[in-house]
Amino acid sequence: MKKLLLASSLVLSTTAFAASNIPLEQQISSFSVEEVTTPANLHKMTMMGLDGGANGGVTGGGTTTPEIPPKPTFDDRIDKTGRVIQTARDLVALGEAFYELVKKGRPSNVTEFAPISVVPRNAQTKEYIDPFDLEGFSMPVERSFIAKVKNGTGSEVVNFNYKVIYSFGGSYDGKGKYLTNVMVVPGAVRTSYGWDFNAKMSLSGVMNHGTRENPVAGAMVNIKYQMNSWSAAFERNDTIHVTGAGEMKNFMAQ
Repeated sequence: MKKLLLASSLVLSTTAFAASNIPLEQQISSFSVEEVTTPANLHKMTMMGLDGGANGGVTGGGTTTPEIPPKPTFDDRIDKTGRVIQTARDLVALGEAFYELVKKGRPSNVTEFAPISVVPRNAQTKEYIDPFDLEGFSMPVERSFIAKVKNGTGSEVVNFNYKVIYSFGGSYDGKGKYLTNVMVVPGAVRTSYGWDFNAKMSLSGVMNHGTRENPVAGAMVNIKYQMNSWSAAFERNDTIHVTGAGEMKNFMAQ
């Protein structure tokens, strides 16, 4: 398992490390994000669900997983094209500008939201090209991550696993490399008693890595984490960048 510390923008409350009057159990000592190869038992846990109190440690904590949604119909897929959320000259981003991944320690059902697609404009009409009119997209790429928060005693108080999924390489009239179905999918969340955890996904940028004649779409996805205990607050933003050429970049701190 290769540990990756994603580069982040951190905002800590003034009380978070005031050790003189806050117990170590209520302080935050570290936040890490690991990229992992999803083991079979984790996949089963995510798909089948867990007893909420089985691994929580203290009464009131526990592990929660999203409910299994019904299989989408063709009409549902059309509805999930989404709306225009960002433009960059000859590129248009469709989908949802942001959605909740975890709210108060419980993962959200992200199938309620349209995934992100970065598509071209029609040169004549200036309207965006429907993702279903693009050809040659790759099979979905999946990367798994686990975010962990430890308190002042070194005990793990939050464990959140999620996946970044996207398809790349779609072209229009034989040109360009575009993106579709870019999304962050929450898995299981485990929190200790007294800790409130929230996470949100948002699109923070769209760009062209190629030329105007042969574009290579890029999308920057932001994951915002918020943790609170009785007397400490912590906020962090991580960015993941994917391209129409299939590349994925985590902005990492050494």
